Amino acid sequence: MYLKEFTCREIFMGKLPYGCDLLNELTDICKKKNILTGKIEGIGAVQCATIGYYNQQQKEYIWNKINRPMEVLSLKGNISIKDNQSFVHAHVVLGDSKGEVYGGHLNQGTIVFAFEYIIIPFEGEQLIRGFDDTTSLFLWK
Repeated sequence: MYLKEFTCREIFMGKLPYGCDLLNELTDICKKKNILTGKIEGIGAVQCATIGYYNQQQKEYIWNKINRPMEVLSLKGNISIKDNQSFVHAHVVLGDSKGEVYGGHLNQGTIVFAFEYIIIPFEGEQLIRGFDDTTSLFLWK
């Protein structure tokens, strides 16, 4: 079992600018605030999105581009260290005008219409990502 204990003393809340890349902007905030371990969540809307599904047999992501406005019903993720810097790993659930839902791994190319976030930095031993031979993913060591 992999288990670590953390505490938190502060919470950051804010909104992202119209037209920014959702993943890049969240990552930039974490880097600027030197947040190396934590939790991230948010809601809002995007103009378009790129989300992924990890094919476990082929050990690669299949990227789906959604070229229309969507509501961000939920974004949840974590912050850890990859390549000696803040790394945001987030999944999103998106909804369209008919109430149909899409979800997956958040990727670059998801452009913000409006987005509100909460970032909770954790204090304690840092979580560092490294290559996992079994899954071919970068997981916590």
